[in-house]
Amino acid sequence: MDGTDPVSSSQSRIQLKKEAGQAFSTIGLICIGLGLLALVFSSLPVRLLDPAWQLQLAAAFTSAGFFLLIGTLLVCTADAFPVASETLNKQVKVLRKLCTWLAILYLVLIPVQLYAGVRVLQQKSSEDGRPLAQWQKLKRQIEATTNEQELRTLLGNLKQPITLPVKLDAPFATVRQAIVDQADSRFNALAYEVEQARSKRVQGFIGEATNNCLRSLLFAAGFAAFARPKPGALSLLEHVLELFGLYSPRRRSS
Repeated sequence: MDGTDPVSSSQSRIQLKKEAGQAFSTIGLICIGLGLLALVFSSLPVRLLDPAWQLQLAAAFTSAGFFLLIGTLLVCTADAFPVASETLNKQVKVLRKLCTWLAILYLVLIPVQLYAGVRVLQQKSSEDGRPLAQWQKLKRQIEATTNEQELRTLLGNLKQPITLPVKLDAPFATVRQAIVDQADSRFNALAYEVEQARSKRVQGFIGEATNNCLRSLLFAAGFAAFARPKPGALSLLEHVLELFGLYSPRRRSS
């Protein structure tokens, strides 16, 4: 015959559930804290109008999303225990409301990072094309020179001056064309390298943007799963419609 006291056994189970709930809650809050720390320090220093910083911020949210989502799951799991405290219940209600806005935020991040990525690509292309544009301008100036003195003055005023021999060993027109042809060959090679680098950047951006957008979409779906605190509350879609004045809770109840 089992001599275990039913009351003592019941109290032990309740105590075990309390300890498990506290452990879930504590670990969940730690995960959320780790996610917030990663988000804050990855987005510093703040440069709101810089598309590179906007991409950095989107990447920070994507990196922190896993910790935030797992932490939310653990805290909500702790609240599901029958012995959960009233304080934890209130915290979970607030957390679920925040999940609504997090889900919306992750959806907004999709067009933001696409726009910022295109801006960064445009800036890089502009920077890469600047030396080529400068060479085209200099080429026209060299071809416009009509005598040896003009050519010497033009080449001597460059950032990296080119010094011609004291006495030219060929006619002026031949020397001028040789300078243009020699520089053309160098800049043609540079143009090819720039085009190859631009193509690699575009391909890399497409792959990275697709990955980040899909991850943002999945995180949005994950947080949306926690965004409805109880039956009868507004869904995520209804929150969005209410935000833009397209939905009224009174209309729903009627």
